[in-house]
Amino acid sequence: MLEPKLFEFAIGKFKSNPGNMTPGLVPETLDGINKEWINERIEELRNESFQFKPARRIMIPKVNGKMRPLTIASPRDKIIQEMMRIIIEIIFDPTFSNSSHGFRTGRSCHTAMRHIEDNFKASR
Repeated sequence: MLEPKLFEFAIGKFKSNPGNMTPGLVPETLDGINKEWINERIEELRNESFQFKPARRIMIPKVNGKMRPLTIASPRDKIIQEMMRIIIEIIFDPTFSNSSHGFRTGRSCHTAMRHIEDNFKASR
């Protein structure tokens, strides 16, 4: 299931959004990612030797004046995380209820409201 095309798809999602290029604790970028790097990560994931790099943690202000932590992974680790998200979504999304709209691709509070309107008409 770990195909190089899956990595390339995940890489494409990050290269198109400059905000995803924020450096983590380790100064790695997406420069130099090639088929060899992808194949090495696939092998590490298969033999269970892959380990995420330490992430950078910063504090950002909240509206109420307090601070909250934000953890920033390296761009290369974000690719692995995205690839894992894609695989998990493919496996589990079909098992979810059709009424479930939270945190699902192509679904939102707007689709939930439309579902309610279509399926629960008020009777008087």
